[in-house]
Amino acid sequence: MSLLNVISVPTATGIKTIEIHNTDISQLKWDVDLLVISAYQNKYTPQPNTVIQSLQDNTGIIIKDLAMKPFLDFRESLNCWISPRINDLHFKYILCVEGIKSNIAYDGTSEGAISNLFAVLSILQYKNVATSSIALPLLGTGYQNNSIEIILPILIDQAIKALNTNSNLDTIYFVEVDERKAKLIDDTVNKYLKRSNETLEMVLEDPHISNIFDQILSKLIVVRDSNPKMTDNKTISDIIEKIVTKQLRFFELGILNRKLLELLLSEMSNIKSDKYISLFDYINDLKNSNIADWMITYLHTLRVFGNFVSHKDDAKEIPNHMEKTDIIFFVHAMNRFLEFYLNCKGGVTYNRQPATLSLVS
Repeated sequence: MSLLNVISVPTATGIKTIEIHNTDISQLKWDVDLLVISAYQNKYTPQPNTVIQSLQDNTGIIIKDLAMKPFLDFRESLNCWISPRINDLHFKYILCVEGIKSNIAYDGTSEGAISNLFAVLSILQYKNVATSSIALPLLGTGYQNNSIEIILPILIDQAIKALNTNSNLDTIYFVEVDERKAKLIDDTVNKYLKRSNETLEMVLEDPHISNIFDQILSKLIVVRDSNPKMTDNKTISDIIEKIVTKQLRFFELGILNRKLLELLLSEMSNIKSDKYISLFDYINDLKNSNIADWMITYLHTLRVFGNFVSHKDDAKEIPNHMEKTDIIFFVHAMNRFLEFYLNCKGGVTYNRQPATLSLVS
């Protein structure tokens, strides 16, 4: 299973995510704009079990050659450089961060080097380099052998800050090929976010919920296979994989379901704007289009559920936890929404005078 953990980050331009994956970053199965690697300063030897070695073995990319003729070179100011455009792979550019180990030796943390990385991301948008999604290992924890416990909290803090300040950046993927280290990253993230045992429960262990998810799985497969836009959609693939493997945790249910809701409602809506369109706006658009109030209630319930699990578990809301019956209700709402979506055959058009719903074949 690739997706291990997901962090929801509310920002002024919508809900964004940080994802933790257990896979080989040199052989991603989804598209990203930027692949980030790390190296010693001016040293690009493909050592065993490094990303540099994996890239050479699996893609033929030789980092030393790219470093000699970079597209953008910030080594003197920010200890980073960006490769020329790469074609026919799941990433378009490589960004190399140098000197993390020396940075830690100097001040005890990697904060300076990691801050430089995200500063470069802000610069790239002015160079017409897309940076809506980036994938990176836990920089400096591989061959450089720096502590995950030291690197990860800094990476998460800097990633959240970048998602809030960079309007173009939507998703950050942390990728680790080693299963043991990936599990340690998963555990460290959950501790850092203070997720409770209730939040970490496996949802599908309850037979009542498992039965509903059998129906949800069938509907998701139809959504994926009947709409070309959804065939390779990562959100749908992640949810299907989590259900099939029965590895869906409570917090993942809320976050992934919210992403699914936003994806499908944006597909259905006629709202067009260059500005950010919130999930609330999409739901209200349906409300103005003769959709039943009880379906609108389901949609708002799913939206609020996603928001709830996105908060740290030290939030002081009352009540501050959900019970099994609450989860069953939300899962039922998810199932009912998918049925509604499929009845619309993956999309709707609206006749505004009067407001009615027309099915699209």
